[in-house]
Amino acid sequence: MNRKTLLGLIGILGIWITAGLALPFVNILTMFTSPQLMVFRGFMTVIMSFIILRGNIGRVDKYTYLIALTLPFVTLGLFQGIRHWGAGPTIIIVTATPLVNLIIGAFLGRHVSSASIIGLVMVISGVIIARWGGNFQWIGFMWSLFGTVMNGILYEFFARAKSTSMQKCFWAHIGMGTLGIILSSGVSWAPIAEPKIVLLILGFTFLGGLLYWIANLLAFENLPTTEASVLAQGETPAVILGSAILLNEHLTTIQWIGVLIALYGAWYLSRWLSKK
Repeated sequence: MNRKTLLGLIGILGIWITAGLALPFVNILTMFTSPQLMVFRGFMTVIMSFIILRGNIGRVDKYTYLIALTLPFVTLGLFQGIRHWGAGPTIIIVTATPLVNLIIGAFLGRHVSSASIIGLVMVISGVIIARWGGNFQWIGFMWSLFGTVMNGILYEFFARAKSTSMQKCFWAHIGMGTLGIILSSGVSWAPIAEPKIVLLILGFTFLGGLLYWIANLLAFENLPTTEASVLAQGETPAVILGSAILLNEHLTTIQWIGVLIALYGAWYLSRWLSKK
């Protein structure tokens, strides 16, 4: 395994862990709207990345600005989907993100490996089994679908942007926080005065903002876009497990089997990548 592939797989593992721990918080911090959570996650991540950059933001390319325009809508779709029908059902739809990248890749003439298709089929099959019998809601589905399409587009920009990881992080979260403020007109911010709520927000922001972002960039800057997109969907069983732990959503034996199938699909593709 070469160094680039190893770094990419470490990033994938980071995506799984941070998503599994952070996304259930969207339905824990219910005293705030989805746009308000975008404000917290956006601007607090901006501050952290600004400190890491030591204030030296520098010039960036057009793809970095496109990331800044795309990420806010990915986040809005994801958060609204979670609010309307839960983290598990939403993340199942987001699992279809690689299909967006496969379609884009086909139009661009990009080679799609058979391992990517096999891994994707196993991941999606496992996730469907893991959520068997869940409730369906059109509003939640449409928000999730919107977030999924935007997520696939975002993945394409990740590999094309030539700015540093922290520059991408800074500008992307400027966009997220700005859209959050625009959509938060007239809502109450009073709950933030409670110390316990502040700690929850800090944890949500650090895990789901800075660390999740770094993990994504590490993965998509070091692995082929389609393969990275498929592997990143291992976050789905991670979120299902996180919801079971943090939100007391219990899984049946069949659902656990689905989680294992999804993880095996991700492992199958990662093993194939490690041999390249």
